[in-house]
Amino acid sequence: MKPVQHYSSRLEEFDIQFVGLQNECYTFEYYLNSSFLRNFEYAPLDECNDCDLHVKLLFTKKTNLFTLDFFIDGTVNLNCDRCLVAADLPVNTKFQVFVKTVGIVPERADRDLDIVYISTDDTGLNVAQLIYEFVVLSLPVKRIPCITLKDKTLCDQVVLGKWQQLNVAEESSKATKTPDPRWDALKDLKNKFDK
Repeated sequence: MKPVQHYSSRLEEFDIQFVGLQNECYTFEYYLNSSFLRNFEYAPLDECNDCDLHVKLLFTKKTNLFTLDFFIDGTVNLNCDRCLVAADLPVNTKFQVFVKTVGIVPERADRDLDIVYISTDDTGLNVAQLIYEFVVLSLPVKRIPCITLKDKTLCDQVVLGKWQQLNVAEESSKATKTPDPRWDALKDLKNKFDK
């Protein structure tokens, strides 16, 4: 983990003032922990315990187009969806976004996934929201560390045992349960009309 003063948590730190920059490539680096994630109200990372992420941004400026290449590396600590044990899930991904300056931002600008439109009057760009979204996209939908990390020792075996017992009990109760006679009446009605 990096020293606390190296981590980014205030969103102003993610402002890139591009007016006055020459048309060339610039490198920006950010270190993120859970305080950065708490700046956003979007739900997928609400249950995040902590994170230790390094973001390297290559910002290439051209006349009316910027290319942003994000490289995100580190870990996000989340609870397992199956046994609730906390584990560090690795993040190692890259994303590319194009920022285009236009006189009038198109109405359907939000429909383009990899192009961001900004006005020619804008002097800066904040990349915090993009970084957050890329972190969310880099995590698996099912957060089960023993499968993701291929290490069965990570899971809480006591919880998994209880879970297995509940599943077996539920399956056996379904097998012994008598069907509702109302469904039989509906099936008879359906068969009558199918003839």
